[in-house]
Amino acid sequence: MAELEHALVSPFAVSGIDLSLNALFGNDAKGVSFVRSLLHVNARDLKFTDAGNGEKKTVFDVLAMSFGDNGQIVDQLGKVYTLTVKPDAYKRIMKDGFIYHFLFPVKKPGAYQYRVAIRDTQGGTLGSASQFIQVPDLKRKQLTVSSIVLE
Repeated sequence: MAELEHALVSPFAVSGIDLSLNALFGNDAKGVSFVRSLLHVNARDLKFTDAGNGEKKTVFDVLAMSFGDNGQIVDQLGKVYTLTVKPDAYKRIMKDGFIYHFLFPVKKPGAYQYRVAIRDTQGGTLGSASQFIQVPDLKRKQLTVSSIVLE
């Protein structure tokens, strides 16, 4: 994970794996705030191995960090993910990439720089992406819009 941490605190993006990040603020029915993270990954930048039955497999580490307005790390979340795909899905993701989706808890309102990095555990390549996000104070009970996604 040290490689991922270094990639996230660096002022420059790491581009061994092509990534695009869309971070959306959300709040659940219990009042817990989070950042819904949609990370588009170029699958051609990952090393896949045979998993049997014609399936392909890749394993990657994900590390997400939020930085406050003072540049200090506020919170972080890390996970190892294994992606196993059937032959037809493998062809599709090699052409179009795939979306890795996860929720990142947010403890208090404010402005954050949100950064995510992944490392291909088999190939060793790294990629990172970042986005600024404003987490509103929902206790003020004012109308808030975080983002609009059109498809």
